[in-house]
Amino acid sequence: MAFGYRNEAISILGREVMQPRGLTGLGIDTLDNSGDEILHVFDVLSDSQQYPIIVHCTQGKDRTGLIILLVLLLVAAPRECISKDYVMSEAELQPEKEERMKEISSIGLTEDFAGCPPDFVEKLANHLEQRYGGVEGYLKTIRVTSEQQQQVRNILLR
Repeated sequence: MAFGYRNEAISILGREVMQPRGLTGLGIDTLDNSGDEILHVFDVLSDSQQYPIIVHCTQGKDRTGLIILLVLLLVAAPRECISKDYVMSEAELQPEKEERMKEISSIGLTEDFAGCPPDFVEKLANHLEQRYGGVEGYLKTIRVTSEQQQQVRNILLR
C-alpha cells in the first residue's frame, strides 16, 4: 500500500484472509479481537440517556448483525427468532446487490460476502457458549459489567 498498490493490497487481504474465513469466521474473529470496541457500544447501550439509539453499518449484516445478536442473546430472545430476523436482511440487500458485487469482486471476494450467511447466528452463538460460557460470560470478559448488562435488559425489556 505504501508504494501505491492500495487496491492490490486490499485484494490480497480479501482473497487470502477474508474469503477463507467468510462472514461467519470474521464475526468470530471480531468477537475475539474487538472487545474494546464492543465494550464501547455497551457503554452507550447501558446508558438510558442515550436513547433512542440507532445501530447501523454499511449493509447491516456483519458489524450491526453482531451487535444486535449480542443484545438479543442478552435479553434471552430465542436463537431461532434471532436467526430468522438476521436472514430477513438478505431481501433488503437485493436491490443494490449488483452494484455491491462490483466492489466486493474488486477486492477478491465472492458473492458469499453479498448476503447473510444462514448459519451466522447459530455459529456465533455456539462460539460464545463454547469459548466464554455464553453472552454474559463474553461481555464480562470484555469488561461489560453485570450492572451494565442488567441496565441494557431493563431499558430494552420495559
